[in-house]
Amino acid sequence: MSELPTAAAPSPTPDVARALAAIDAAKLLADQDVAECLEAIGDLIRITAAPDTIFKWVLHLFRQENLRQFAAQQHLTLHVSRTADEDVLDRAVIIWTADGKALAILPPGQDPGLSLLQLREEVAQRAEDLQRAADFQASVAAGHVEDVEAWHARTSRATS
Repeated sequence: MSELPTAAAPSPTPDVARALAAIDAAKLLADQDVAECLEAIGDLIRITAAPDTIFKWVLHLFRQENLRQFAAQQHLTLHVSRTADEDVLDRAVIIWTADGKALAILPPGQDPGLSLLQLREEVAQRAEDLQRAADFQASVAAGHVEDVEAWHARTSRATS
């Protein structure tokens, strides 16, 4: 019995071909889970013939996941602001609680990568402030009697 002829699959555009070739090359170096993920991305590119759109979407998902993981590590609860247009936040804001947990308010529509960067800055600033407070308390406990500004001026000169 002979096989019936089938319609030839349309040839991919150069962008699709390049993207699929890059995915195939990356799969050679990846572990099984990553290779399966890359294969799924390749399937989406084959279906849509829009590699740029698929890559942007996948990168957005990865950024969201990185943001979610960082928030969990830092005990941050994430919320997207629902402010009116004239009150839109221009950066992420963290509201810390006494128990070390916090509420992070993100601007609506902000890229998760930028939110992650801003939250990292806020967490680093918080850690620096906590260290400065602990250092001041240690200075007071050691018998130094001065106000915070004088202490900061003295210790800032000593470290510069």
